[in-house]
Amino acid sequence: MSSYLTIGEVVLRLKREFADLSVSKLRYFEDEGLIEPSRTESGYRQFSVADVERITLILRLQGQYFLPLAVISKKLKEHELGGRVPEIDALLGNNKRGQTTEEAAPSMTALVDMAEAARLTRAPESFIRELQDFGIINLQQLSTGRGVTGEDLKCIRAAWGLRSIGVEPRHLRMYVTFADRESLIYEQFLRPTYRHKTPESRTQLKEHLDEIDEYTQILKKQLLHSVLHDKLNDLL
Repeated sequence: MSSYLTIGEVVLRLKREFADLSVSKLRYFEDEGLIEPSRTESGYRQFSVADVERITLILRLQGQYFLPLAVISKKLKEHELGGRVPEIDALLGNNKRGQTTEEAAPSMTALVDMAEAARLTRAPESFIRELQDFGIINLQQLSTGRGVTGEDLKCIRAAWGLRSIGVEPRHLRMYVTFADRESLIYEQFLRPTYRHKTPESRTQLKEHLDEIDEYTQILKKQLLHSVLHDKLNDLL
């Protein structure tokens, strides 16, 4: 019996912990150089135990620390060269103690208060409130005050990272406008097909939404990279 898994089998194995994992996301990881599965003579991907462990680590770095893939790639290389990477060391340590992802970090739908959001993202509470003012995140009401979801934590961390080059929350309002326009385009294609709301249609729609998310990330990254390099070519 083969010790290798197909790409579909990897998704099924990891779905319980990573509900939004899809075949296209694993292909994207491969395109970005994060994983390198071997191939059969027929060209089909085959994943070893080490490959699955690496994918799990990548997904946990995304889910718990909200790190971009480029940063994850650098940290993995540093770890493989024997360097100390606190995030990876913590994850591997958690695994050895049997601690699960849910115990180690808030889920994407769980709410955390402002103080905890500031601690997790290293962004001051005043900055988080400013993101709310410009519609980048949506603060939720808690019994003890206001809080954010795990998804909004990703936005806070990304926005705080961009602030290092002078980008302020008011500049990020354009992404809200872009998202509104994009959603209208995709809605006109998807709504007629999935208007019946059957269990099967809901499952298919979710899969398509995951694919749209992944494919548009690729397009946006490549287009922005290309245009920025053209505009700043004289400085490079």
